[in-house]
Formats: sequence, structure tokens, C-alpha cells
Amino acid sequence: MNSKSPMFIKETILKLLGAIGSEKEIKKYVEKYSSPEQRFAIIKVGGSVVQHDLDNLVASLVFLDQVGLKPVIMHGAGPMLSDALNKAGIHFSFIDGQRVTSPEVRDIAQGIFCQTNQQIVEALELQGAKAQSLTSNIFQCIKGKSQLGLVGEICDVNLIPINAALEAGAIPVIAPIGADESELLNINADIATVELVKAMNPYKVIFLSETGGIVDQSNQLIETINLVLEYEELMQQDWLHSGMKLKLTQVKTLLDHLPKTSSVSITQPINLPKELFTDSGSGTLIKHGFQVNRFTEPTKQVQEQFKLIIESSFDGMLADSFFVESGALDIFMTSCGRATIAISNDFNIPYMDKFGVIPEAKGEGLGAGIWYEMRKAYPQVFWRSRANNPINRFYSSMSEGCQKHADWHIFWIGITDYSQLKDCIEYALNKPKSVH
Repeated sequence: MNSKSPMFIKETILKLLGAIGSEKEIKKYVEKYSSPEQRFAIIKVGGSVVQHDLDNLVASLVFLDQVGLKPVIMHGAGPMLSDALNKAGIHFSFIDGQRVTSPEVRDIAQGIFCQTNQQIVEALELQGAKAQSLTSNIFQCIKGKSQLGLVGEICDVNLIPINAALEAGAIPVIAPIGADESELLNINADIATVELVKAMNPYKVIFLSETGGIVDQSNQLIETINLVLEYEELMQQDWLHSGMKLKLTQVKTLLDHLPKTSSVSITQPINLPKELFTDSGSGTLIKHGFQVNRFTEPTKQVQEQFKLIIESSFDGMLADSFFVESGALDIFMTSCGRATIAISNDFNIPYMDKFGVIPEAKGEGLGAGIWYEMRKAYPQVFWRSRANNPINRFYSSMSEGCQKHADWHIFWIGITDYSQLKDCIEYALNKPKSVH
């Protein structure tokens, strides 16, 4: 960036956000984030982002500053430190994603962290955002595992300098440097972020990375992770490398100490506004999660909760005869009672009759979580959706095929026989409406 680039005023930013989300969405999130009872956000910035994507990082942070939102920035500097150590001919290694830190590694690390911290602060101030460098007196530590060397284990976080910076209207920029009673210690920036979050309890926690999230074995972005349902399985996967396993472990530790409604997002700097101000978000959303209960014989209470979710989601009335006329229904419902799926087994192939998430819960990963559980039970399923349904983009990404008609789009998974598929499409097109 250069000093002649134009500064964005609040109205300009809101127009930008308007292009990626609805005005209703934007107002909803601005109101939430402006709460005086809770700090806005802690944003952890990976070293590779500072090294390769500083322009987009600063632009997104300036956007937030201009609408009056002050995040706390926690940064790393891993790639820069590795480059400096290689240049100096100093050997280094990692154990479980953490850098083994000798006195020589520690000394170079302190210089690199301070240099990176100042680079971020200067870039923000060049664009008119007030920022404050915090490279000491934040993390009180004891020495951690002996095999890691001079790596600190955080035992206390000093919030006084951070709060003072925020009250002065500045963006605090914090380096991963700790100290015990006698010497400076290296800290893993992800771990430092976890301890900072536990101490501050912000509204949002965001990790910014070049990859923009956690990717699967096919290098495809995983949009949502429900830790209750998926954590153990993910940690067993060979394709999840040690650094990402460490990050996922630390995110779980973090969410275990926060309210169950809390979440952590991993995204790219350029997508930070979309992640913050739209329901769809951008990147990987990680939540502590919820159980998904399955009811093959739904009780009256389950039916009533199902009706509430569907009517709220569809903004209509569910037919009184729905449970009578649908026959063999299999109901999936989140333990929080805010998302549900109904599978009808009246046809020879399972038909997804209803899929609903209450409006207040959209963007929280409930839909993806309950979908994940439904799919484990039903490798074959088909369904229909109104041609103008905004969720069709999600359906397209999850389905294996779609046939579009004037009023309905018919989607399917696991159906390869054309004659079966033809019958499924005809069944879906002729099924009467049940929400009015």
C-alpha cells in the first residue's frame, strides 16, 4: 500500500458490505458487534499472511476501524523466523507443531516478532487507523516441556495494556512473546491466541491464514466443523497435518472454555468482511457443536418443536395433516432445537421432505452439522426445492445431480439408475405442498 491510496469512509464500507450481504444481515451483525458488554473480536494473523498478503489484511482491518469496530490482533511470524534461522545457519525442528527453541532460536525469534509487529502497526497507521504495538508485559509464563526448550507455557494474561489501547481508540497488535521471572520465552501464536481469548471472552474469534480454512483430503475447504460430532474422527485422519491438528486441538480447548454458542472462524484476509457480516460467511466455521437426535417415532413434543422450526424457517404454516399423511417419517433435530430434517420413507428411495434452520441460527453451522448426521444414515436421498430458494447453492454443493423445472429444482445423492431417478423426479414434482 502507499500513502496516496484513498481512505474508505463509513458509507463506502457499508456499500461494499452491501454487495456481499443483505442490509438486514449487515445491520444485525453491526449491532451485535457494537455491544458495550463484550469486546468485539480477537483476530489471529498467521505469519504467512503478513509475509504475502499484508495489503488485504490491512484493508480489511481498516474497514473495521472505519465502522468503529476495534479488533485485537494477535500475530505470528513462523515463515519469517524460519527464513532468518536458515540464513543464520541455525538448526531448528518442531515437535507436534511447536518450534523447539534454543537460546539462539529464541534471540532471533524476539527480533523477528518485534519487526513483524512493527510492520503491521506501521501499515495500519499509514492508512489512517490508530494502532498500538504490544510486544512485552502481556503473557506471564513458566517454562513448558523441557524437550521444547525456551518455550513458554502461559499462566497469566495481562489485559491492562490491551484494554487501555482499546479505550484510547487504537487497535492492539500483540506479538507472541512471553516471559517468566528471569527471561524471555517463545510462545506458539495459536496457543497464545487461545489464552488471550479465554481471558477476554470476545464476541468473535477469527484465524486468518493463506489457505482460508481447513481443507480435506481432496484439498477442498471444509465449511463447518461440529466438534461434538467430528473432532475425534478428524484427528485420526492422516491428511490433517500436524500444524492443523495443533490448531484444531487449540480451537477445541478454546471453545471448551467459552459459551456453547461461541464459534471460531478460519478465513483469508480478503474475505474477513464477508465472514463477519454475512450469514453464509467465508472459510471454515468451527463450533463446539451440538448433538443431533434422531426420532423414528416422533413424539407429540418432537412434532411440535419440528413445526416451530419449519414454520420459522419457511415463514409459513405447516399443514396440520403433515405427520398423518407423511407416514413413516424419520426426524433429525439438533439438541438445541433450532434445526431439523424430516426424511420420508413412503417412497422406495428416501425423500427429504423438510430441511429447516430458524433464521436466528443461520450462519452458525447448524444446517451443515445436521446434514452430516442425516447423510451418515441415508446414502441415498432425493428432495425438491423452490427454484428461487436461496439455499439452492448449498444444495448444489452437496448433491450429485439436479434437474431444474419451472417451479422446482429436484436434487439427489446416491441414485445412479436412470429409471429410478426418473420415478424420483416424478414423485417430487407431484408431491403436494405442506407449507402454506
